[in-house]
Amino acid sequence: MTAMKRRFCNCLGSGGVVLAALCMASTPAFPQGSYRPGPGKTPVPVVGGFDKIHPLPPGGPAPRMSDGHPDLTGRWYPNAAGKMLQFAYPLDPAAIRQFDPKATPEVAPSFKPGMEAKYKRPAPYGECDQAGTPSTTLEQDAQHAPMELIATPGRLAMLYEYPLDVRMVYMGGRQHPKDPDPTFNGDTTARWEGDTLVLDVIAIDERMRNFGGEGGGGGWFPSAQEHITERITRTSKNYLTYEITIEDPVVLAKPWKSAPRTWSLAQDPHDEWGEVFCTLNQEPDEYKKIKEHDAQTKGK
Repeated sequence: MTAMKRRFCNCLGSGGVVLAALCMASTPAFPQGSYRPGPGKTPVPVVGGFDKIHPLPPGGPAPRMSDGHPDLTGRWYPNAAGKMLQFAYPLDPAAIRQFDPKATPEVAPSFKPGMEAKYKRPAPYGECDQAGTPSTTLEQDAQHAPMELIATPGRLAMLYEYPLDVRMVYMGGRQHPKDPDPTFNGDTTARWEGDTLVLDVIAIDERMRNFGGEGGGGGWFPSAQEHITERITRTSKNYLTYEITIEDPVVLAKPWKSAPRTWSLAQDPHDEWGEVFCTLNQEPDEYKKIKEHDAQTKGK
């Protein structure tokens, strides 16, 4: 998705992408805080009081469902603050990040010889981020959109605000079909390992980009043999962690494993679901026409 469309999303979505500096003119007024840039300098207003935001406390033990397993239900943000953050302002690094790269680094994916050039390429300019597994969840380290989980003993619904995506995960010992059709979210089975929900995913459409890892850039694309394992653990009332392992015997020399990424529970009882659409963008075509016109008229 282009910068132009990201500005569009930033201004219109209640969640969505949060490059707030690009939408400053249309940002609504929030209660003011203050930011002291250094000793002896005059405090300046900070919209939303973001200078006062710090990681949430654990909040007590995780609630449990009727079957005794942790209840994953909630609106979750990919940070430790329990709310959408505006990145144009000074923020506590411990509140904004999903993981500490010094404590739990994410290494770059390790490709088989000749596979990096074939399967890793920049995201095309002018195209929307495609919803799907695992990109929708992994890219929130950069996009910062919330997800909503609705859990019952028999099913987990995973709803993503940006890019709009819905996953239905069925419990109860469901098995993968013998010959599943590839889909954007793949075919998922689920099992509990203690208090961790383990999702096993196969049959992912090969057009789904994998985000993650140091130097990941535009990410890399899978082969038809990609196998994903997701681990979701609600560690306390206010926190859950998401960790993913990607195996691909065609593309990767060894499995790629993410850091345990932190998600925090929304703290505002009026924090409601929003819609953030990425729409068709003709800017690249128009820019190409301008360049072609300039080339044709140069020197006339």
